[in-house]
Amino acid sequence: MQIVCSKAELLKGIQIVQSAVSTKSTLPVLSNILIETQSNQLKLASTDLEVGVRCVIKAEVVKEGALTVPAKTFSDFVRTLPDNQEIKITTEDAARMEIRSGKARCMLLGLPKEDFPVLPEFPEDNAISLEPKALQEMIKKTAFAVSTDETRYILNGIYFLLSEGIARMIATDGRRLAYIARPVDDKKLSLSAIIPSKAIREVERVLSAEGLAAGPVRLSITENQVAFKLGETLIISRLIEGHFPNYEQVIPKTSDIKVQLVTRDFLTLTQRVALASGDRGGAVRFAVEKGRLKATGSAQGRVEVEDELPVDYSGNPMEIAFNPHFVLDILKNIDSAQVVLEFTAPLNPGVLRPVGDEHMLSVIMPMRA
Repeated sequence: MQIVCSKAELLKGIQIVQSAVSTKSTLPVLSNILIETQSNQLKLASTDLEVGVRCVIKAEVVKEGALTVPAKTFSDFVRTLPDNQEIKITTEDAARMEIRSGKARCMLLGLPKEDFPVLPEFPEDNAISLEPKALQEMIKKTAFAVSTDETRYILNGIYFLLSEGIARMIATDGRRLAYIARPVDDKKLSLSAIIPSKAIREVERVLSAEGLAAGPVRLSITENQVAFKLGETLIISRLIEGHFPNYEQVIPKTSDIKVQLVTRDFLTLTQRVALASGDRGGAVRFAVEKGRLKATGSAQGRVEVEDELPVDYSGNPMEIAFNPHFVLDILKNIDSAQVVLEFTAPLNPGVLRPVGDEHMLSVIMPMRA
């Protein structure tokens, strides 16, 4: 193999695939990046056997070839090279790669392409197109509620549903739930899958990368895999097997109390009183009274913080306690200027909804405070 490319292009490709490189596997090849020529382009790929990422970058291919090389050393060396000089990559045999830029030179011992797991092509059957901004928004507004508890594996991903032209994403860790729905062009296809959080984070990262969020995102779900095609980048992941909990049962159908608040003011208020709630397990009490929402946080008598906001409320006083960090996670991911806080009783779930978007909500289980 013999190729010439710019540092910017090569680094862009490395950054796309690097996070899928395995750091724990006993298989040495999974710590490598596959570098392979494709026409007059260069293909880079990595996988940890759960998630696989592949991308194509611009390069001048002088001689065809392929080799896998240690991801960290390769990446670290390329980053040190000058920005304005071409990078020449050559392989003289089946195991060694030489990288040159100016007077700088690095020789890496690699492993043959044949040792690297084969990443499947994007399955076009039953594939749908999603607007990048809509997909990015759906991920942003649900991913924070995904469970990190590995004993509850079924909750370690986002539940994706498509039916009658509506795409839905739901995430929950058992103490809170985030839901969002957005329209898609495909009105006929119906599917559902639990997509692992690592794959979702990869998609979000690539969507955020400069120049990769221009065209539509292609999404395809097979029996046990999900694939996202974003421009020249392909992300493939195993699905989480099992049945996602019935999220509709968790969402309260009615509410006795509805309080409309300015999002930024409610965020600041919660941040302030959360200072007295101790670690992430502490609670903040929210009390609605005539004309005001009062918030109080305290930590074992050592510190107490309280504040209030004026609200248009004239019903009976009511108090409910939440984990303030759950409230903050929701408010930080709401774009609307105002939100509505809904609840019925101190031990019933509360709901936060952005004003002007009836297709998004978050549910929070109350705490005993």
